[in-house]
Amino acid sequence: MTSTARHECKTVSDRKWSLTSFMEFYERVLGPKLFKPYGELLVREIRKDLRPEAPVTNILEVACGTGRITTYLYEDLAKPLKAQLVATDLSKIAIDLCRTVVGDEINRNVTFLADVDMADMPFGNDSFDIIVCGFGLMFPPDKTRVAREFKRVLRPGGKIYGTVFHYNELFGLAREQSQKHFGTPSAILDRALSLSDHTAITSAFSLEGLCRGVSEVATSCPLSFFLDEHDAREFLFNTCILLEEFNQCDTLTREAYLDTILGELRSRVPTQHYAVKAWLLRGLVDEACKETVAPGALPDFGELSAFRGMAPELVESQSERLMPRSEANALRNYQAMKSAFLAEHPEYPEGEVEALRRDEFSRLDAQGEAYLDHVGGAQAPESLIEHDHQTLKRTILGNPHTGSKATEAAYEKARSEIYRFFRCSPDDYEIVFTPNASGAIRMVAESFPFESGSDVLLVKDNHTSVHGIREFAKSKGATVKYVPLTQDLRIIESSLQRSLEKLDDRHAHLFAFPAQSNATGVKHDLKWIQLAQERGAMVLCDAAAFVPLSPLDIGAHQPDFVPVSLYKIFGYPTGVGCLIAKKSSLLRLTPPSFAGGSVCYYSGPWSPTDRLLHHEHGRQFEVGTPNYASFHAISYGFEFISKVGLDNIRLRANALARWLETQLLRLQHDIKAKGPLCRVYGPSQEEKGATVMLNLFDCYNAVFSHALVKRAAESFGITVRNGCFCNLGAVQHATYTTAGAEHCELDKTEKVLDCKTFDDEILSKGLCGAVRVSFGLGSNFRDAYRFYLLAKSLLNTEASRLQDHLTAADGDGAQSLALEPVGQGLADAVAARISD
Repeated sequence: MTSTARHECKTVSDRKWSLTSFMEFYERVLGPKLFKPYGELLVREIRKDLRPEAPVTNILEVACGTGRITTYLYEDLAKPLKAQLVATDLSKIAIDLCRTVVGDEINRNVTFLADVDMADMPFGNDSFDIIVCGFGLMFPPDKTRVAREFKRVLRPGGKIYGTVFHYNELFGLAREQSQKHFGTPSAILDRALSLSDHTAITSAFSLEGLCRGVSEVATSCPLSFFLDEHDAREFLFNTCILLEEFNQCDTLTREAYLDTILGELRSRVPTQHYAVKAWLLRGLVDEACKETVAPGALPDFGELSAFRGMAPELVESQSERLMPRSEANALRNYQAMKSAFLAEHPEYPEGEVEALRRDEFSRLDAQGEAYLDHVGGAQAPESLIEHDHQTLKRTILGNPHTGSKATEAAYEKARSEIYRFFRCSPDDYEIVFTPNASGAIRMVAESFPFESGSDVLLVKDNHTSVHGIREFAKSKGATVKYVPLTQDLRIIESSLQRSLEKLDDRHAHLFAFPAQSNATGVKHDLKWIQLAQERGAMVLCDAAAFVPLSPLDIGAHQPDFVPVSLYKIFGYPTGVGCLIAKKSSLLRLTPPSFAGGSVCYYSGPWSPTDRLLHHEHGRQFEVGTPNYASFHAISYGFEFISKVGLDNIRLRANALARWLETQLLRLQHDIKAKGPLCRVYGPSQEEKGATVMLNLFDCYNAVFSHALVKRAAESFGITVRNGCFCNLGAVQHATYTTAGAEHCELDKTEKVLDCKTFDDEILSKGLCGAVRVSFGLGSNFRDAYRFYLLAKSLLNTEASRLQDHLTAADGDGAQSLALEPVGQGLADAVAARISD
């Protein structure tokens, strides 16, 4: 099967940018000015600590980069000591460049390994005497796990030496100026520019017994380096490439930005000598700390298991008679938490919620399921399914193209309910039925009058289907621009405003954004509809995640296009959505082809003329026969929602989401790193829908892979979504563990150009992605409490132990339980070379 993967480097200032070009700059400019002097410093410190009674035979360098420190380690340490040196890096590009930089002798005598994660190294226990890491310890998110891995591969008496940037005047000015011009959160550049306080690292060392106190292992080492204007400009270019707005400017605008920032640098540092400080870090492995490498305890799912095993009527009866102690304790805990929840949310209608659950969603409790993926799709009420079944049994429906009166009546009734729900008029808006919201988005994308000079503005926090508009736009010569996000995943308004102000009114433009994020639940301000239209853009407002819980008054806000998936509102039938389009805007679209139902006449070779007559308004966008058997269900679905009350559904779901988020954020490990169990992404609870996007972290502050959390949830009947939720922009922005993680993973080799490898190498490792919990129509407190118990069960455990638990539960045996690192053949080869 031919791969459809595409891999292209970004063009910035008429140059192709890639990780390779950045690494070449890194080596050519920063190597001799920054990394060379600190490499000399590291080797001096190591040599001062050498003792005849503790011979050094094996040295490991991690995050070796382009080999500046490697050279000094070999020439001044490994070679005179006749020690074996192994140099590793996560990036194959860095290793390849390193091999071209170091001499032939070093290539012959040093073992170079790529794709090596310092938190999971392919070496046996007690393999090295010294580990060196120059400016790499700030990148791994799970620093305690790194410290533990160092402890594992070092022999008793082994030592650790590292450097971490403390202050860099050039980096600081670049951050300051980029934020001034682009409003980009400085945290992105903090990670990219390797700025770090040593505390997180030295605390991890202390936690693992690698030092007795922070003050003993960190020493500040200042120096300065000169950067001429040409090199400073190139540095700024490689910095600003991480800023989406800069990246998307035309060449002249980018160069103007660089000129402005360079001018500021000249005025602030006229000597062009930039001050820099770095921490020199030390660690030591003694016999006592080597004894603490044993794995920790497995997760304790006892309370969750006991709670799940109790019937709902028993849980709500508040009776503990004849219960085993474990179930009685679980019941008491549940009742205490629920009483507190009801006291905190007096607006929550407990009786109505339970009646709805019993009457319409009894299958959930009958099968012991907690359904927490309402953004993905609502559960269908039982009465809706039954009503549709009975209607189809007694109604004779025919193809609408045949003129079936029963079908026409059902069609008009469904349209009427949609107009009512969205508060718009058939005089102003047209409804075109589609398979889902994605089908509606594609309809707009392939029909929009894009041309050279058109701009497409896409908020980074868009569903994948909205991002797909760019392919249609670019094929017609339009320019695609992304609107970046703040740290709390809201639109950077100044950036969007600048993009709108640059629109050329001679061309057609499209601005596309979600009313609510399908990832984080962020509700974006609908004011942008009018503001974008005033600047000459048509607006596509993706309402798929918004309208299941919130009313969208289309008549008041007047968006041009609103794609909707109806099953997300009431669960049935699936495979039905619609495009609600302003009639005046629909007239500007041209279908790219025609099909049954969209035209009344087309000519062919049998005719001397070339003629195509489309039906008017929405019918010209039909592609064959619509799902006419669904029309009755659509009508009844909206009637059902009206009966329950959309405001009531929103109130209940929001209360559950707020409670769960609050409780999760209170969970704290009390061993090892003693950090929080849960990290929730996005703004405050009041600015979101009933969605909680989160990751869970173990007692070492290492992420529990969202894939493992989902597996654990499934084993206890809890349905959640994991991964990127068809919203890579927002999820990537929130969860990539370092700013360069995407490039390290996707660019380190050419292999990550297929979805399976992306899933295996990035998503499953937790480098990108999260868990999404979302509430809706059929949710109750037991569902929220079930997920809370799942998370609570992971307190004071390690991520690897969750994997062990799931492996044992699945009965996979040695295949999954194996703790051998990936690439064991390579590890064996290295071990053999070390022993030579």
